[in-house]
Amino acid sequence: MIPRRRLLINLLCACLVLGVTMTGYAYIPPAEQILGYMIKQFGPDGTFKVLQKTIIYDPSLEGGIRELDETLYYRYPDQFRCEVNTPGVEQVRVVGPGGAISVTNGKIVAESENAFDHFKDLFLYRDVGLLLNRLSQTGVNLDVVSLGRHKNAVAYVIGANYPDKSLPQVWVEDGTFRPIRYVLRDGGFNDAGLTEIEYADYTLLDEDRWYPSRILFYTDGRLARMYVLKTHAVNPDVPDQLFDIAYLRTVYEPIASTQPAPSTASDLDEVSKAIRDFGKTFE
Repeated sequence: MIPRRRLLINLLCACLVLGVTMTGYAYIPPAEQILGYMIKQFGPDGTFKVLQKTIIYDPSLEGGIRELDETLYYRYPDQFRCEVNTPGVEQVRVVGPGGAISVTNGKIVAESENAFDHFKDLFLYRDVGLLLNRLSQTGVNLDVVSLGRHKNAVAYVIGANYPDKSLPQVWVEDGTFRPIRYVLRDGGFNDAGLTEIEYADYTLLDEDRWYPSRILFYTDGRLARMYVLKTHAVNPDVPDQLFDIAYLRTVYEPIASTQPAPSTASDLDEVSKAIRDFGKTFE
């Protein structure tokens, strides 16, 4: 007969081995289910307005840093607008089902999304199908999901097998189902570098809505910019036309077909420099 003490030790060892085995094969939900839970963290449908302080860190800028205010409008499930107003330059960027448009000083300067605007993907697309499609477009492999750890937080890693850092991926914190990281290729090209977006310091804005107080962008491991939440508004009165890209194309002209040029070369240089510097800020 096995002594009672040895029997207890053997049972304990068996339980430990079983526990380790079960942990290794723990159930990991599919990406669609994880993202469905995530969407619920950002409140009901409608329009959501955010005023943020944007801080750009760039050695090529005077003083190496630039600060400005941006106003963001999320119109769920798939329309986004950003407004920037700084001395000498006004910019509007709109993304929606009809594409994207970027307007600077009343002229259309681009009809594609800004690379830094992808931070909004995880908050804007309130339909799981729309979000899955958007992440697929940015290169995230939705068939791969693993568990990882980031700054002491355990998270589901959609798009890569942890700790692989070479692929586009979305990190959703276990338990809260709030996004904490979004890694994507610059410009969407396969041979481009990776930009990491980190969502930090979530705050409860109302009984249904969470939003990060800080959003940080890292390029090649260097902090490139940071968004800091200032104020917000739920369901503000915003005209539909402000999100209508087809309508905006009729209101603004492409920069190549501008009205008569400024009267002097110095005026032209000044305007061109303002637009060029502002564009650099948002490249």
